[in-house]
Amino acid sequence: MSIKYWSQVGIGLLVLGFSTLVSWYEGSALLDHSWEWRYSAPFSEMVHESVTGQNDIVALDFFVYAAKFTPLYPGMMIISASYLFILIGFKLFKQSGFRIFLALLGAIYLTLCYVISSSPTAGGNTLFRLFQVVGVLMIVAACVIHVVPFLRLRRPYNQ
Repeated sequence: MSIKYWSQVGIGLLVLGFSTLVSWYEGSALLDHSWEWRYSAPFSEMVHESVTGQNDIVALDFFVYAAKFTPLYPGMMIISASYLFILIGFKLFKQSGFRIFLALLGAIYLTLCYVISSSPTAGGNTLFRLFQVVGVLMIVAACVIHVVPFLRLRRPYNQ
């Protein structure tokens, strides 16, 4: 594999790591807002049934809180993870497998878009739009990758 590929993977991982740490930090404000535990701590409620103190909060809930109220860095996490998925998928699959991979990934993103579509917060609406745009772009890219070889066959030769 080439240096171009590994440098792109490295930059993607750096952006993903940075945005993850900042999102985690921003989401840690959940510990100070006990009235928000009921609405922004779904993972803690799955683990502990009910959240009664700061010690009951699971670290994944920090990302939920950050996504709801400060969506910039969670959005960067989504974009950098998508970029890494595309890079890895491009290297793992051949042409036909890659377009199927892109279409499935786009469908997963559109499903996630549907899951958070009823969010009452501005951050949830922002992430809804982000999932929607990325999902549609992946499906369109899969369609374009599918059609391009057929366009090359139809092009007349100028001789």
